[in-house]
Amino acid sequence: MQSLIMEPEPKPQRMEPLKFLPVVFMFATILFLYVAYVVQHCIPRLQLDVDPKLVDKDIRARGQLELTVFHWVTALMTVCYVRAMFTSPGTIPSDDKNWEYQEDYFSFLPSFLKETKRSGDRRHCKWCSKFKPDRTHHCRVCRQCTLKMDHHCPWIYNCVGYFNYKWFFLLLFYCMINLHLITWTMVETVWRVVEVPTPLFAMFIVFFTETLAAFMTLLVTLFFFFHCYLVVNGMSTIEFCEKVMPKGEVNEIPENVYDLGLYGNISAVLGDKALLWLLPVNGPPGDGLTFLSATEKVAYDDLEATKTVLRKGNKGRHSFITGRPRQERGICGGADGEGVC
Repeated sequence: MQSLIMEPEPKPQRMEPLKFLPVVFMFATILFLYVAYVVQHCIPRLQLDVDPKLVDKDIRARGQLELTVFHWVTALMTVCYVRAMFTSPGTIPSDDKNWEYQEDYFSFLPSFLKETKRSGDRRHCKWCSKFKPDRTHHCRVCRQCTLKMDHHCPWIYNCVGYFNYKWFFLLLFYCMINLHLITWTMVETVWRVVEVPTPLFAMFIVFFTETLAAFMTLLVTLFFFFHCYLVVNGMSTIEFCEKVMPKGEVNEIPENVYDLGLYGNISAVLGDKALLWLLPVNGPPGDGLTFLSATEKVAYDDLEATKTVLRKGNKGRHSFITGRPRQERGICGGADGEGVC
């Protein structure tokens, strides 16, 4: 038996202040848009300094609604940002022998794996010294393998992978809603500062906020719909790039092998409870190490459905004479209560 191949241990991710600059920039941008929108748009629409007899109730009502919706969406966006940033995307477990990289097991391919090298051998990571689960890739920034890696995002200082992809996806969703809200509702404020004499600084803030929000709205909306495309097709960004620009490291697996249908693909990312899909709770099911193909999913669902029917059938068997379950009539055993129904 050949000995275990010893390779350098993966280095833990260390704090690098310069790589926090994108996060600081993002927080500063969010804070600026928040303060500018509330101070320059929402509060003036409430007309707090106007005589009650002169208040435009329609504008005040719309201002209250915009302020309420904006704060709710901002709160959800903040929760998603924090969860995406501080939730580990998942990595290969160190105490699982399925992933221990041993040369004598190099050609052994477990049945649950679908991705291999072109030679037919299992994929392995030379930096982590472990076999790779399907859809797993090594991130050189985080210095570890990431389960179902989508991409490394400098704006959250974290990899986007199996366990935090939902929070990242919802972060884009809520960010897009907020940006559209700012962009379209502030049009009236832009016209107001043009028509009514306004201090130069306030006018600059309004114009700059509207321009920045409109620009970010376009970018975030396009990025969000790209990820919608990935979700409904059961792909990650890396898998999309490999499909468009294959590098030849991995065998060509059946097209859309992880495609479980529209509902199955969305559930695999946003969780198995549809009512919680758009809330920052109830993460994805599974362990991120194994993935069912469409065929396996159908077989698994059929098996579970059969088990459910059998369980209900066993619990619901009643006597044709009394209409009561067999167990209640004492037929499941003799005097000692033992026996087979």
